Amino acid sequence: MSFRQRIALLVALSIAATVAGTAVAVWIVAKHELYDQLDRTLAAQATAASGPSGPFNGVNPYTRTIHSSGDVSGDSEIPITPDVLRVVHGAPGFRKNTKIGDLEVRELVGRLSDGDVVISIGLLDPTEHALARIKLWLLLVGGIGIALAAGLAALVATEALRPVRRLTAAAEHVAATGNLTERVEVSTHDELGRLASRFNAMLEALEVSVGKQRRLVADASHELRTPLTAVRTNVDLLREGRLAEDDAQRALEEASTELSALTTLVSDLVELARGEERKLRVEEVHLDDLVATAVERAKARAPEAMFVTALSHTVVNADQVLLDRAVSNLLDNAVKYSPPGAPIEVSVRDGEVVVADHGPGVAEEDLPRIFDRFYRAAGARSKPGAGLGLAIVREAAEAHGGSASVESYPGGAKFFLKLPVTT
Repeated sequence: MSFRQRIALLVALSIAATVAGTAVAVWIVAKHELYDQLDRTLAAQATAASGPSGPFNGVNPYTRTIHSSGDVSGDSEIPITPDVLRVVHGAPGFRKNTKIGDLEVRELVGRLSDGDVVISIGLLDPTEHALARIKLWLLLVGGIGIALAAGLAALVATEALRPVRRLTAAAEHVAATGNLTERVEVSTHDELGRLASRFNAMLEALEVSVGKQRRLVADASHELRTPLTAVRTNVDLLREGRLAEDDAQRALEEASTELSALTTLVSDLVELARGEERKLRVEEVHLDDLVATAVERAKARAPEAMFVTALSHTVVNADQVLLDRAVSNLLDNAVKYSPPGAPIEVSVRDGEVVVADHGPGVAEEDLPRIFDRFYRAAGARSKPGAGLGLAIVREAAEAHGGSASVESYPGGAKFFLKLPVTT
């Protein structure tokens, strides 16, 4: 059974239960009113029968009176039962359905103000006939109502689940074709509309993610091909053993250099591939101390570089390993482009790390893409690297709720890594 059929069935059953309950309530009320009307007629009949004109004043004569003197008058066909005698002896009056011979009657027994006990009866056939007709009409109208309700429930379920069917069709199309550009039309702002909007947002995020992965794989294969080819060429030359000793040493050094570049590249690729799946180990980090340590490492790697620091005490909540990687990439980038003897200015203040160099700067057309993966400006293609360092800086900043930016000016560039400050 489909979900639409289950909805239609549940709605129809709910309406059927409501109609049935209403019909039963109507029948109970009708029965009470008819019997109450009959009882009032019997009471009036009893009162009239005890009046001065007796039972012959145009009122139903089906009464019998037991006088306080002990005399009995009225219709002799009405039996005096033990229940009636208990009323004569002081018990309260009553009303009930009973039989006199073959007749179904309603019997009312009560004591009058003068002490007489009057038995008043009326035929039940008209009342029962009226109740039977009411029951028939209730069943007929209720049945028609339930049938109509079932049809309406099917229509309502079909219309209400139309957005769900569109959503299902879109999901099936995506699963069958892998086309992540599929979108669901959002025509309402209710729960189903919000579900369709979230589904579209999920498809859009998935499309972006898959696009990034494909570009990463394509760019990585391109960047890996060159150093791998160089290493293989040098290894093949060394294996053949036809190189002079100096050439063999040079080939080994080149292979070692390419392997180091490959190691860095693979490490960067792994870092970037983790992307949003990265689980940050957030802790309280003294940003000034972290930057000072990173500067010392950069000095050890590039003794010719000159660093000028201005580090104010700053505490941030961050993943220390990822943040350290981002700061080191900024420093390495500055070392790469700063001319010998030119100072590299590093400052920390209010959660912001600023690294300024005095190199060629960044061209205007390169500014929007400088933090993109594998992007290398025209002036940087002669430098070592694969264009991943600054991409890691931006992803590290955004992972912590911060930002990365750059300013270029004549005679250098200034890179900013901004992080939220712990209060």
